[in-house]
Amino acid sequence: MSEAERPDSLAAYTLVLLVRGEHCLLLRRAEHRERFPGRWTGLGGRVEPHELERLRAAALRELGEEAGLRAEQVRNLALRRALLHARPGGPLTLLLYFTGELAGDEVPENLPQASPEGELRWVRPDELERLDLVDNARLVLPLLLEDARRDPDGREPVKLGSLRYSPEGLIESIVWA
Repeated sequence: MSEAERPDSLAAYTLVLLVRGEHCLLLRRAEHRERFPGRWTGLGGRVEPHELERLRAAALRELGEEAGLRAEQVRNLALRRALLHARPGGPLTLLLYFTGELAGDEVPENLPQASPEGELRWVRPDELERLDLVDNARLVLPLLLEDARRDPDGREPVKLGSLRYSPEGLIESIVWA
């Protein structure tokens, strides 16, 4: 790796997999997005520098921005996994994966079907295989669903992982500690 390809900055992002019964809320990224246009992922976004000491608040802010949800509409929001990676030519990136449950049995009437970020949809876990998921989401979302099933209150320690890339920039594997 040349010096120009080595990470020289850090970017942190949240990703929330919100569940309601047997469904999870996903976002199909808008076609105008620079990164991963038209691909599916959880809800989230960049952690602002002043939020680094309040990661849960950053995740809740993103849920508000992308789905119009308020903190009281989400329960058991828990940081489950933290994944560090350096995509060739990009910054060192920390992905912070949360799970949470929609409080109550009904989908809020004000939950938009679309946001400036893209299209929102409730999907069943068995639909994940058929969706064009962002590459790391394809590997991590099933693990998050299992984490939430096994430990609904989010009491387990956060799992730390590292992504390994091929020379072509494709994900080879995730190593979880």
